[in-house]
Amino acid sequence: MKENMQKTPLVQEKANKYHRLEEEKAEKLLTSLEDEWDNSSKKSVKIVENNEKKLWLIDKIKKYLFW
Repeated sequence: MKENMQKTPLVQEKANKYHRLEEEKAEKLLTSLEDEWDNSSKKSVKIVENNEKKLWLIDKIKKYLFW
């Protein structure tokens, strides 16, 4: 039992180190996702504009064919 009590600080130190590393990895992942989100949101605006043009053209064709 004394041996286990003596190991407690070592185990706690390893646990703290593990949690610190996991926190750093999570922060890196979040920042990379935020950067990706910012870039994709700019692209999605362009895609939406293109899709609206395509839908407008498709609607025009439908009206012409099925009037």
